[in-house]
Amino acid sequence: MTKKVLITGITGMVGSHLVDYLLKKTNWKIFGMCRWRSPLDNVSHLLNIANKEKKLRFLYGDLNDIFSLEEVIKISKPNYVFHLAAQSYPQTSLTEPIQTLNTNIIGTYNLLNVIKKSNNNPIIHICSSSEVFGKVDKKNVPIHEECSYHPASPYAISKVGTDLIGKYFYEAYGMKVVTTRMFTHTGPRRGDVFAESS
Repeated sequence: MTKKVLITGITGMVGSHLVDYLLKKTNWKIFGMCRWRSPLDNVSHLLNIANKEKKLRFLYGDLNDIFSLEEVIKISKPNYVFHLAAQSYPQTSLTEPIQTLNTNIIGTYNLLNVIKKSNNNPIIHICSSSEVFGKVDKKNVPIHEECSYHPASPYAISKVGTDLIGKYFYEAYGMKVVTTRMFTHTGPRRGDVFAESS
């Protein structure tokens, strides 16, 4: 039976590279969740494949719209979920803190809760951030998983929330949640709002 994977944030830098990798290395059916207003620049080379809806299909969904999430999970019935969607710009979080907290914390809760209520039991990867560590005491460098949280922006705070929500669904409901705390990464398709790009 063909495995099915859902990638939230498929139009972002990481999501677009992940779908390229999965298309090349697997025979999985890939569903990519994106908002209706998501720029398609990073996945423009895949639109012909997506339009055929055989190996790749885009589904409209928003982390803050539970009905759209229910539809995405109902259609995709994923074996794996890569949750990459987020308000991911620390600088933007300073001017739009509520939107950042809603998207990253409440949105992650919404997604996991919809999955919990479905008949699926996928392996879920949640993308957190090294920003949760903030300023780290020199004695804890290199940073390790036991370092305490010390977030220094609304974005970092939102990623602490994302971390803890994943842990909660794992501990409370036995869901198969794995969280990674990504450190700075860059490359082709990186948005120009990031320092490395600009």
